[in-house]
Amino acid sequence: MENGPRETSQVPAQPRIFRCIAKYSKIIKKKAVQYGRHKKQNANGFWNVLTILAVLSLVVLSLASPSVPASMISGVQGAWPMFHQNAQHTGLSRFPGPTVPALEWKFQTGGSIAASPAIGHGRIYVTSEDGNLYALNSQGALLWKFQTNFSFTADRPRTTPAIGSDGTIYLAGTLSNARLGEAEGILYAINPGGKLKWSLTMPPIEGVGGFLSPTIGPDETIYVSDFDFRVLAVHPDGSVKWSLSTYGEVWGSPALAFDGTVYVGIDDPAPTGACGQCLIAINPDGSIKWTDVATRNIQGPSPAVGSDGTVYVGTAGFGALFAINPDGTVKWESPGGAQSSPSIGPDGTIYAAGGVGMEAFYPNGTLRWAFPTGSSVPTDATVDSNGVVYFGSDASLYAVSPNGALLWKFAVTPLAACGSLGCTSASISDLAIGPGGTIFVGSSDGNLYAIG
Repeated sequence: MENGPRETSQVPAQPRIFRCIAKYSKIIKKKAVQYGRHKKQNANGFWNVLTILAVLSLVVLSLASPSVPASMISGVQGAWPMFHQNAQHTGLSRFPGPTVPALEWKFQTGGSIAASPAIGHGRIYVTSEDGNLYALNSQGALLWKFQTNFSFTADRPRTTPAIGSDGTIYLAGTLSNARLGEAEGILYAINPGGKLKWSLTMPPIEGVGGFLSPTIGPDETIYVSDFDFRVLAVHPDGSVKWSLSTYGEVWGSPALAFDGTVYVGIDDPAPTGACGQCLIAINPDGSIKWTDVATRNIQGPSPAVGSDGTVYVGTAGFGALFAINPDGTVKWESPGGAQSSPSIGPDGTIYAAGGVGMEAFYPNGTLRWAFPTGSSVPTDATVDSNGVVYFGSDASLYAVSPNGALLWKFAVTPLAACGSLGCTSASISDLAIGPGGTIFVGSSDGNLYAIG
């Protein structure tokens, strides 16, 4: 018997669309009655009524369509141009995912794949433990590969490439300095033909460095978290716009609010000394806006920013999901949902992995449903334009309806498949959805899978 959700008793308020439908139904009925009374006096009335019906129907359909709100779309266009799809890290795709999953193709790399791919300009970019960035076309054919000076291993920060509006690929990683016994972050800019444009390294602060998945803002500024106690803003030409010392390790990829505020989680202490492991807000000029003292043990998850500016972040050590107002005050906290970077659906539902599976929360923090997956913590959630939630656990993909019902489960790799690469168990990366509804997911067996 398949796993199913545990529903809570709360019923959300009636959606605005149903109120609109009722309103316009009354108008249509009234017009139809008026036409029936006067059809003999007005030969053109029939066409007038049809025109009204057509216009109102289009209005209702546009309101009813489960399209992604424009405010949730990043300034950088692409099917999946960066970590969690957009600069706000909502994990929300502009496209519907597959309804009946089937393997379209797979591409073998030379090492396990731990991070989600990036998709844009008709290409899929994925990193592998073998140290390469692979560029594939939509049919899975290799276009080129770029050899880095490091390995994308699961024990280092997992980095998803980011794609600029001109097709430039920004790739972050970690360099090891054997002579100094230190690690430092590096950011590559690679042109669409696979050639290096520039690279950026920063002098180590504590020598525990490592750049995380880049985030691209609407003005093409690249924001990068450095595990080595700093956050960077970089111009597209590779020059540093600003650098902020955080006095603690930076966890997760930066999330960018619509007003330009940058949110990251840091280890203790905060720049002001006001908190331990907490969320900080950074002004567009690189100065500290505020430090949140309420959240604790932010280790790993990246924040996500809702359309109203609310910031959602999980606290892996504390075991709670927090909602923070734009001014830094706590909106609510809810047990669970702390093991992954949260995602936000088109209706405002927040999805995050808990200890037993995927969990969904209403915008007020109340648990909507919980979907158990078994032994391992799920990947981050990916939400399609219809509100369907996709995630992985062990070596399987799950598709769950907005109400928490299982739509399908698809086995990506058998547990024995990764034996040739020396891994002890199969696992899959976070997911990305392409423009044709194809899901792209990496595996510890070294394959990138296209499932449509």
